[in-house]
Amino acid sequence: SRKKTLLYSRKTTLEILKDDLLEKTNEVEEIPESYYDKISPVIDAVKAFARSSNQCLYVIDYARKGFLYVSPNLQQMCGMCAEEMMELGYGFQAKYAPYEDQKMLVELNKSGFDFFENIPVNQRDGYSISYDFRLQNGEREQMIHHTLTHLVTTKKGRVWIALCTMSPSSAQKPGNIIMRKEGSRTVHEYDLASREWIERKLPKPLNPIEHLILTMSMQGYTMEEISTVKQISINTLKSSKRILFDKLNVKSIAEAITFCINYKLL
Repeated sequence: SRKKTLLYSRKTTLEILKDDLLEKTNEVEEIPESYYDKISPVIDAVKAFARSSNQCLYVIDYARKGFLYVSPNLQQMCGMCAEEMMELGYGFQAKYAPYEDQKMLVELNKSGFDFFENIPVNQRDGYSISYDFRLQNGEREQMIHHTLTHLVTTKKGRVWIALCTMSPSSAQKPGNIIMRKEGSRTVHEYDLASREWIERKLPKPLNPIEHLILTMSMQGYTMEEISTVKQISINTLKSSKRILFDKLNVKSIAEAITFCINYKLL
């Protein structure tokens, strides 16, 4: 029946997320137990950051194929408590993400690790991947901006421990898959249609007025209110906004904010 087919498809995706992604795409050699004592200060640092941040964080252990830490505030975002997410492990995306998004997650994880494998081992530091996908929070579906960066690699250069962050996204649809290296003005975008990474040059950094427009717009201020509060001519603000839209090739403040968050321009 159709119902059985859907259940089978969902189960298959869950198996892929738990097994194929963690074992085959980024296969990690066995890690001695003593090594976990050595990385405990790293996990403690993540916990300290979580206590002073609104970001939802979790730490993936690709050797044990599970999580080493999940921040308690995750429940506020998707209705899932930290204990439940620890138990589900990487399969939480299969339980809480729509089926179409699950397929995208499978593909981007494989393509992302393939990209990482093609980088010389001594040049892998500083890379991160970000993307948007949907999570179900009770009756509500929420778009999530997700980033992943490695914290610890093995001697062979494979990702052993990775830090992930999740925050609300203003993106209109899933995707926006971006691989970048810290400090580089070049990024790589993954095209889901052609299944290839496309190199892209980032626009010039935001000037002070452009940064002001975006940050205050994120706080809910209108252009008129920004003009009044900061005592800047409304014409200057409108002109700067038009130039900013041309620079980013966007048509609205929401698109500009999403672009700048995705490309870490804010």
